Amino acid sequence: MFEYLKGILTEVMSDAAVLEVQGIGYKLYMANPYRLNGQKGQEVKIWVHQSFSQEAVRLYGFYTSEEKALFLRLISVSGIGPKSAISILSLGDHAGFVQAIEAEDIKFLTKFPGVGKKTAQQIILDLKEKLGEFTGNLSDLPREEVIVTENPVVIELQAALASLGYSSREISRVVKQVDFTQVTDTAEAIRIALRFITSQ
Repeated sequence: MFEYLKGILTEVMSDAAVLEVQGIGYKLYMANPYRLNGQKGQEVKIWVHQSFSQEAVRLYGFYTSEEKALFLRLISVSGIGPKSAISILSLGDHAGFVQAIEAEDIKFLTKFPGVGKKTAQQIILDLKEKLGEFTGNLSDLPREEVIVTENPVVIELQAALASLGYSSREISRVVKQVDFTQVTDTAEAIRIALRFITSQ
């Protein structure tokens, strides 16, 4: 129904952003919405996909048309729904993900949230040799190590560091070398991470 929305960014949450368009606030579920923090109050353009289910009607948002296209390919795979696709995109290593599909690298694919061996095999079966539009744009990008975690503070920390411009490699080093198990506040985790980065 919608290709994209352009409006004023009014709110950024852990899993979504709110875009006001002609007086209506649209909640857009996104991968790493913290990347938009610096644009609150400004006009932004977000690509969207409308999803219908028995539970609810949801809008999913994307930073680029390419990210949206990759999302649509992912939800075409048997066993992957919109939430799982967003979780995969949230780790940011789109180039590595596409390259792993082409290389049939099941071990790498299972590092992504919600992707077990069976799902990885299905992704390869459904998408291998169908991602040429992405490999052409992404093949020159290096694969970054994917750090999978269920700790909500670390998940938010990764998104926050990405929004500050740190690379996936730098973020991975922080998450691997700093113990955040006792940290319950994202702001404190960010302070600890920044101290670690500046000390290197």
